[in-house]
Amino acid sequence: MSKIRLGLSTVLVLFLLGLFSAVAFAEDGVPPTSTNPAPGIHVGDVDNFGNKSTHKTHGNFQNNTNSCANCHSTHNGEDEMLLMKEGEYELCMSCHDGTMGFYDVTKSSGAGTFDDSHLSSSMHNVDSGLKVGSAPGRYLNNSTADLECSSCHNPHGSANDRLLNETVAGKAFATSLVNGVQTPAPTGTKTIVLDLTEDPAYAELNALTGTGGLKILKSNGPKGLASYNGVNDKIYYSQFCGACHDDYFAKRNAGTSSSPIPGKPSTGSPITAIHTHDTYTHTTNSSSQGRSCAACHYAHGTDATIMLDAAGRTVADLLQVKDAEGKNLFTQETAEAYMKDVSAKGSSLKKFTNMAVCFACHGTSIAPGQIDPQFLDGTGRLKGRAKIK
Repeated sequence: MSKIRLGLSTVLVLFLLGLFSAVAFAEDGVPPTSTNPAPGIHVGDVDNFGNKSTHKTHGNFQNNTNSCANCHSTHNGEDEMLLMKEGEYELCMSCHDGTMGFYDVTKSSGAGTFDDSHLSSSMHNVDSGLKVGSAPGRYLNNSTADLECSSCHNPHGSANDRLLNETVAGKAFATSLVNGVQTPAPTGTKTIVLDLTEDPAYAELNALTGTGGLKILKSNGPKGLASYNGVNDKIYYSQFCGACHDDYFAKRNAGTSSSPIPGKPSTGSPITAIHTHDTYTHTTNSSSQGRSCAACHYAHGTDATIMLDAAGRTVADLLQVKDAEGKNLFTQETAEAYMKDVSAKGSSLKKFTNMAVCFACHGTSIAPGQIDPQFLDGTGRLKGRAKIK
């Protein structure tokens, strides 16, 4: 009997362990549920109109929202904003460091990466105490605010895709001509429209929600289409960057504003109307291919493992290149050495290593007949050019 009782006791213990393990399994967000889509994230799953829809943590708040509790603690906050972590960066990274699985900013994405463990890494250092007003290419930007995640993103929601702010460095960035005057877009107007698609890696999670709820999306940068008031969203995207890096937001023939020298007249553009110039800049305020900030730079950061060469290849691509005998031409070490950015000013959040983006665009015109045909596409241009926004 004792053996039988022991056996039954063991079964009972295993049953209880299994029950609690199953609860913990779901509570950890694996597999995701409509109210617990990721570890530590607890949201409602019915919207204001009775539709089944997993709520977002950031924005589009419903009247039965629990989203506040994912970032704030009512009685045990770490600061005066009742944040659950001490410091904005720590709070954001408590989810976006891979804990949730999706939206891991340390992995490569359309915005680049915040991983500094590889060669040639550079990024917006949002945990360094840098001031917004110290941005490279700043001229009128004198902001004394710290550079943080919220310098670019609004955790409480935005009309713009990816929670991108409607105001940057203390002012509305998106302007367009209204009756001949550069006029800010009205509050709540969507100006930054990104090329977003559902991430197939999270199809199960995306299936849990309806329109307006949580969807895990991949971004391929600005769509390049007309946005508010007929202005191309690439230009609004560059205006967003230009709110901090304002001296870099210009046409090539307009020059820069930081070191004016009499004798070189202004073009009369809104950015340069009262200045003359001694230097010139690559055009950044156009919707044409290669002439916006998104053409050359990532928003978050870069490193040697995600940058491209002029043929549009990454380190991962190089590791697949073989010689006539089927032997790999590159090792991980030589591939990263090839992709290492040796620029005097560093990799500067670039999408292409060194000046490869310039060569991808202009290579066949400045060096006709000199480029190995295997690196050219069907139009006779370098293959990397097709990957430039």
